[in-house]
Amino acid sequence: MVLRSAAAFCIAPLLLSGCIKELFQGETNVLRPEIIKVKGHTDNPKPPAKELCPVPEGPAGKQETPQQTGKPCPPVEQNLLPQQLSPQSPEQLMPVLPPSPKLPEKPQSSIPVPPRPLAAAAAPAVSCGDSVLTEDVTWRGEVLVSGVVTVAPQATLTIGPGAVVRFAGPEGLLLVEGRVAASGTPEKPILFTSRFAEPAGGDWRGIVLLGSEKKNLLENCRVEGAETGLDASFSRVTLNNVSFARCTTGARLQDTVVAGNGGGASGCGVGMSLVDSDAELRDAVFSGNRWGVVAERGSLSLAGGAMTGNGSAGVKGANSRVKISGGRFAANGTGLTLTACQGTVSGCSIAGNGECGLVLAGSRVKVHGNEIAKNGTFGLKVEDGTGAAWGNSFAANGGYDLYNAGAEDFRAMGNWWGGTPAAEVGKRIYDRDADSGRGRVFYLPVLKERPATIP
Repeated sequence: MVLRSAAAFCIAPLLLSGCIKELFQGETNVLRPEIIKVKGHTDNPKPPAKELCPVPEGPAGKQETPQQTGKPCPPVEQNLLPQQLSPQSPEQLMPVLPPSPKLPEKPQSSIPVPPRPLAAAAAPAVSCGDSVLTEDVTWRGEVLVSGVVTVAPQATLTIGPGAVVRFAGPEGLLLVEGRVAASGTPEKPILFTSRFAEPAGGDWRGIVLLGSEKKNLLENCRVEGAETGLDASFSRVTLNNVSFARCTTGARLQDTVVAGNGGGASGCGVGMSLVDSDAELRDAVFSGNRWGVVAERGSLSLAGGAMTGNGSAGVKGANSRVKISGGRFAANGTGLTLTACQGTVSGCSIAGNGECGLVLAGSRVKVHGNEIAKNGTFGLKVEDGTGAAWGNSFAANGGYDLYNAGAEDFRAMGNWWGGTPAAEVGKRIYDRDADSGRGRVFYLPVLKERPATIP
């Protein structure tokens, strides 16, 4: 029906033109209809009616096709568009975008996730919501913290042996502006944890020391399932046999002085992070973390202890003073990575790490009296000549015992190379002999026996 109306609309001017001619035949004093002419954008005459292709209706209101009528059918645009409009190029036409592909829906598991079971716990002897402790307080037994408990600057919170302090939600926090003294015993340690049977990092926020330069003490304690087990800023704290487990960060210390004996961290993203802090740790064990200890712009003293199974590195130091002695670094991604540091690494066993045993970059570090063996890629990797290595044992490292990645010469005289003859030691070293752009490694003389002081 639309086409019939269009056809009728196009024929009407032709019929009207014929009527006008009959009306003015024989009149000489009037304008002839031929000069009454409206000009549009084009002077092309309109198509004659015979070129139109109306589609008549057939029986029962059905439209007939051009094949049934026998009439020629011009292009569709001649029927639907005025002739004065020039055909448009495809670039002028708005493109029709294809429908957006329907993303596959994520399959929904039909198996419901069971709720995490809560830990079996006795009825709490102390329950705390959001509160401020303005006087000295002692916690014993089972303690439930449901909000933020703040220890005011003039107050001391004492926690007795065997106490279990549970934090009820992710906002659970112990904020210490005064002093905390949590003194457990080996037989009755103190536990800081969440309410779940198997705590996970982020179950609660942690213990925060903020501007507390008093004698804060955590002794024979275990902190688990926190976002940051201990977060200390501008404070002083002593950690004796304190372990952090399954926390996002075990301990984060900024502008803080910390002394620790024993303890350590396991199952954390970062075992201990030190920023602008002074830390002295003895016999601490950091295992199964992504990073063991990360120190930046401070001083780090590590004596004894072990760094094992940390995915990226046992120790990562940057712009720090380091004194690392007598420790064991094994089965980490890299044992130690020191960048722009100064100090010593001595008397350590650095063996069996997946990549490098020890990496020095821009570090004035003395490396002596260590076992550096059976590391996956390199025993010792250096990037310049600011450090030096002597009196060590290099043996059976996967790629090279010593790899010079820089253009400066490195001094590594007086080491034992696992019994390799002096003439063959050069094959275990990567330097200018392998790449003219590298510095040399001075390794002669070679020790004939393994030093007795090496662990």
